[in-house]
Amino acid sequence: MKIKKDFWRDGKALWIQIIAFAVAVMLYSVCCYPIYTSSKARIMRQLYEDIHDMDLEELSEDDEETLGDYQKEKFETVIANENYEQIYTSRSSLKTTHARKYIENKIAQYTEEGTLEQRRMESRHILMFRGKIIQDGHTFYVYLRKDVQSVLEVIEGTRLYLAIVLLLMVGLSYFLEKKSKASTEKKAKQSDYQLLESQREFLANISHELKTPLAVVSSQVEMLEIAGDKIDRSYYYSSIHEELDKMSRMVGELLDFSMLDNQMSSMEMSRVNVSEMIEYLLLRYDAMFRKNEIKVEQEIEKNCFAYGNRMYLERAVNNYLMNAFQHTEQGKRIRITLKKEKKQIRMEVYNDGERIKEEQMEHIWDSFYTTSQKKKPVTSENEVRNIGLGLFVVRKIVNKHKGSCGVQNMENGVLFWLQLPEIRDLGK
Repeated sequence: MKIKKDFWRDGKALWIQIIAFAVAVMLYSVCCYPIYTSSKARIMRQLYEDIHDMDLEELSEDDEETLGDYQKEKFETVIANENYEQIYTSRSSLKTTHARKYIENKIAQYTEEGTLEQRRMESRHILMFRGKIIQDGHTFYVYLRKDVQSVLEVIEGTRLYLAIVLLLMVGLSYFLEKKSKASTEKKAKQSDYQLLESQREFLANISHELKTPLAVVSSQVEMLEIAGDKIDRSYYYSSIHEELDKMSRMVGELLDFSMLDNQMSSMEMSRVNVSEMIEYLLLRYDAMFRKNEIKVEQEIEKNCFAYGNRMYLERAVNNYLMNAFQHTEQGKRIRITLKKEKKQIRMEVYNDGERIKEEQMEHIWDSFYTTSQKKKPVTSENEVRNIGLGLFVVRKIVNKHKGSCGVQNMENGVLFWLQLPEIRDLGK
């Protein structure tokens, strides 16, 4: 009878989590896009109010600078007089006939309060704002336009991946809950509070592991929005899909994290060009480093080969890079070096920042270990922030490849290193 009650209670809790995550996906799908368009509409109205305060008979340098500042929002801006003659445009050139087309055909919608229109077409979705300003008996017309189709496509494209990630996290949460109960039966002296705290820390570490691909996708989407056609859009779209696929694989790996040793004992080994692997990772994260104004220096020796599994070695290097990124403030520096020395390949990742306390040096490699040394400010002296599974996984992977890793404080920051046996070919 007790078993049936436990089964019902466990199943009920699982369904509550599934429903909660389903609601989260629905809210994301329904609310994300309206919130974005509402935000852009507010900025449009603010721009219109700023234009209203300008002397439109003769725009000053400050006025044109203010209008230029709004171009980061990618608005198409047209200001014309009562004869439909162009006063200002965000485009390089605009004929009077085009300005007349924008205004005359919709003249009834140009009011002093301003009119916002959302136009949804099969292939495009745009916001348009029309306003009329009267100064000293003269009438001026303001036309603002924003193409938001790219944002809609990103939301539609990521909705499925979000649903998959949340569903997998439901299963992982249920698995951890069952594991916690089994551990409670074996260790009667362990308190319920400690079990719940352990589960919370484990889930926090999983969130840390998922932040990397999400941060890359976010930075690349922003680059697409800001740079427009000035960048290789196909490369960024391909890179975004790659990061989303990697995130799905990562969630799958986390489901059997406790079996990491067994997985690596049966992993396929081959000759890995570590130099090319690191250059690939640095290129992939270039947008994220640039966005955060972090200077990256690199000194990569060519043709550094190791015998191992590329997927796991890439994960170890990735964790080092992301650990450095999280502890580096804007305007500071990260330096990556790779070189051969004494039949070893040595990689070093240095970042400017706060040094690690000596008593924490060895513990940072443990799972679930926490420290306050993050680039985000702490709110109290006793507050701690989670390191995650990153460094714990690095040591596991490096040890399985018969290598070594470590950390040391430098004058203005921290240096993490790892060494792997060097090979020239599979016969050596």
